[in-house]
Amino acid sequence: MDELLSMLNFMGMKEPEDLFSDVPGSVRKRSIGIGSGLDEHQVVERALELGRKNSIGMLNFLGNGIYDRIIPEAVNYILSKPEFLDSYTPYQPEISQGMLQSLFEYQSLISDLMAMDVTNASMYDGYSALGEAARMAYRINGKKKILIPDSTYDSKLSVLKNYVWGLNMEIIRYKIGNDGMIDLDDLSSKIDDETSAVVVENPNGYGILDKNVFAVKDIKKDAALIAYVDPISLGAVKPPGEYGADIAVAEGQQLGIPMNFGGPLLGIMSFKMDHIRRSPGRIIGESVDSNGRRAYVMTLQTREQHIRRAKATSNICSNQALLTLAASAYLSIMGSSGLKKVALLTIKHSRMLKEKLSAAGIKPYFDTESFSDVMFRLNREVMEGLASRGILGGLKLTSLIKDTSLRDATFFTVTEKNDAEKIEKLAKALEVI
Repeated sequence: MDELLSMLNFMGMKEPEDLFSDVPGSVRKRSIGIGSGLDEHQVVERALELGRKNSIGMLNFLGNGIYDRIIPEAVNYILSKPEFLDSYTPYQPEISQGMLQSLFEYQSLISDLMAMDVTNASMYDGYSALGEAARMAYRINGKKKILIPDSTYDSKLSVLKNYVWGLNMEIIRYKIGNDGMIDLDDLSSKIDDETSAVVVENPNGYGILDKNVFAVKDIKKDAALIAYVDPISLGAVKPPGEYGADIAVAEGQQLGIPMNFGGPLLGIMSFKMDHIRRSPGRIIGESVDSNGRRAYVMTLQTREQHIRRAKATSNICSNQALLTLAASAYLSIMGSSGLKKVALLTIKHSRMLKEKLSAAGIKPYFDTESFSDVMFRLNREVMEGLASRGILGGLKLTSLIKDTSLRDATFFTVTEKNDAEKIEKLAKALEVI
């Protein structure tokens, strides 16, 4: 108990309950009241009874990191096959060819999607992938300044700070301009010879498809360019490899993985071949066995479980192998034309959302093209009123970025699921509210 209290004290907390402080007090309980002395059947019945209290069938206009997209049923079928579902880390290639091949195919698919040379066999989630990318940039050039846009969400920034804390790296914010895109003059003024990496987001934290990311390679000097992208958007917009990214990272939840109350997630990480020896995690390669037949192996294993700790590039203890399979299945089923259709449909719905809400008197914050997350000028809370009408939406920017001047900014999110009828229902509900 003393060790637990010591750790809590280090994090500025007093008791274990403080770990859940981000959960609103109105829904946080110390006990769910199942009772004691119940047998297994009674516990299951009680759990189902509690679960039936959850609201279902609501229209969803929430996003900002986790998105409600259509998942082909074949993806779930493939994931449920026992040879994948209960597969473990493939230390022994002679009995793990199926999982090793699926990981190899995942790496190939993501490398094509990102237009990058190499992809590793996954990270925990998009935020931790960004943290690993920052550490990788430090290993590449030994510098300690990271430039990141001021539209980056506090939660993402917090993970990044934790990852680079031991390296004493300095995180510097640069401005997003009045058009919702990178202020290139401000960014250029903050890049110097000590800059390790410049992080760009596309779409950015305001939901904008940022054309200015294409110009960053010309002003970054010797710094590494790290691109944080939406993988679905790459069906319609240029991938990071085409605008000079050294490292590209993403949250892969949209690629066939359910929202599932926020996890598990999939961290995507790709990079240039020149940097492969400084990359974290592991990489699956294609080889031949003793009989000359094609075989798959863990080609690069830089985790501390595999090599001397002093030479390891990561202390990740596991990876998201089943979720990489989901992403591979999704991308294979959709194909390039299917992914393009989903991306363009998302953009179409975001334009429709701006049009319908503008007609209801709620103006978009930026005229610039948005992708899924669209920010509007709305200086009052509407989430509760919408929820009572069966609609989820109206997320305040201040709940994502506390230190912001955009106090009246509110998000509504669309995917391919939010068609004209649903958007019309949202607009009418907002008019009433």
